[in-house]
Amino acid sequence: MARGITVHLIRHEKTRANVERKYIGWTDESILQEVSAQLTIAPTVVYGSDLIRCQQTAACYFPNANYVGVKQLRESNFGDFEMHTYEQLKNQPIYRAWIDDPYEVTPPNGEHFWAFEQRVLQAFQQLIVQQGTFTFVVHGGVIRLLLSHFGQQQQLFQNTLAKHRVLYTLHWDQLEQFLGGAVCTSFSEAPITVNETM
Repeated sequence: MARGITVHLIRHEKTRANVERKYIGWTDESILQEVSAQLTIAPTVVYGSDLIRCQQTAACYFPNANYVGVKQLRESNFGDFEMHTYEQLKNQPIYRAWIDDPYEVTPPNGEHFWAFEQRVLQAFQQLIVQQGTFTFVVHGGVIRLLLSHFGQQQQLFQNTLAKHRVLYTLHWDQLEQFLGGAVCTSFSEAPITVNETM
């Protein structure tokens, strides 16, 4: 058995809002279709957000796993920008300011970036307290945040991508490295092959 910490991150399957390129944070929207996936991992427990799109994706990808929904792993709350597109928002000064500086500007009635960051990192580090392999089905913003913090490229959040149907794997050789907030010692990403069903 490998020592250290291995973390698998998977973004949920697309929802209608994703296809329509809308900001979707805390809106509890279902995935568009059920799929079956061909994965090389078979966890018995999958962690993720308490929102339905993550639960449904986990059930499709890992039908035999127990799902643990954690509210703190939700996407950022986009407030008044929620369920709107760039085209609908682009002429609003507050939206332009948020796009230019998401760390300091907060969407009206939404969540400040630092609050989002704190709750996600806190939940992540509360779940991983011993050596082992951990699988998460979460949101694009959550993956981007974790990769910007722990990924080897050390990119800013807004320059980090999180695609659908990709398995992101981070590994730390020692538990202490992870607990100390160190960048992962190895990183990989691999496409997830799915069979679409109706």
